[in-house]
Amino acid sequence: MKQVIDTIELLSSAHITGEAVAQHLRAAGNCQVDVTRLERDGAATEFLSIIIPGADDAAPQLGIIGRLGGIGARPAVTGLVSDSDGAVVAIAAALKLMAMARQGDVLPGTVRIRTHICPRAGTRPHHPVPMMKSPFPMREMMSHEVDPRMDAILSVDTTRGNRLVNQRGVALTPVAKQGYLLRIPETMLDVMGWVSGELPLTLPLTTQDITPYENGLSHVNSLMQPTIATDAPVVGVALTAQTAVPGCATGVTNAVDADVAMRFCIEIAKLFGQGAMTFVDAAEWSTLQSRYGSLARLQTTGVDPKAAQ
Repeated sequence: MKQVIDTIELLSSAHITGEAVAQHLRAAGNCQVDVTRLERDGAATEFLSIIIPGADDAAPQLGIIGRLGGIGARPAVTGLVSDSDGAVVAIAAALKLMAMARQGDVLPGTVRIRTHICPRAGTRPHHPVPMMKSPFPMREMMSHEVDPRMDAILSVDTTRGNRLVNQRGVALTPVAKQGYLLRIPETMLDVMGWVSGELPLTLPLTTQDITPYENGLSHVNSLMQPTIATDAPVVGVALTAQTAVPGCATGVTNAVDADVAMRFCIEIAKLFGQGAMTFVDAAEWSTLQSRYGSLARLQTTGVDPKAAQ
């Protein structure tokens, strides 16, 4: 909770920059942080790449992606927006992992964390409530947020702007891998129940939710967009609400829910790095491939009938 609150305070500034966050992280412990600024046509954001080294270089490496359009929508609204949760959880997880390492608890596997800092993002219409707008095309965002060395990914995002999960908390999606939607591992459901102290919530997905934004189809939000840029399995960690909340609403960020999401990510990092759990059942994956073939075309924009004509 301390790391979550510290991160919320850090990001609740009109003057925050990616480099300021990077300096805060470097001062907190053993990590490698790189900042990449992208600026074009009046839009700008700063991508953070955070590497927390594990004890075993050969161990599986978990990726944690803090997914969001922006942490603020200035000057239209003042303060930290609901959409900031992905960045809050990702940065807080890095701070907590380093605090653990300082106390002698180094995880087996390296954890790779990606997010971006954009205090002046735009908004876009969306039903049932408006959402934050990505500063750049989603495929370009994913080229900075997805690390090819991530063996599996937890994508964390505010997912309050819907009527699919009418409960406050943290919900898990099915596993997305190369166009397939696969079952949630039982261990993952166990861990969510343990860290939340409640029955695990799940977020239903449709096929179009795991396709690229640029195809123009409806998506619940950008939670599952990392799956378009990797062959690794992706699970969405969605922060939800009982009511539909705009992504650009302020005063929404809830430290308790962010803490649950962060602790879930860290517990999965422990188990994944030590080889105690996998995201995908290898035998079932092999059977799906042999019976039904590849669905990797769903990671692309597909065939545009108008263009074909």
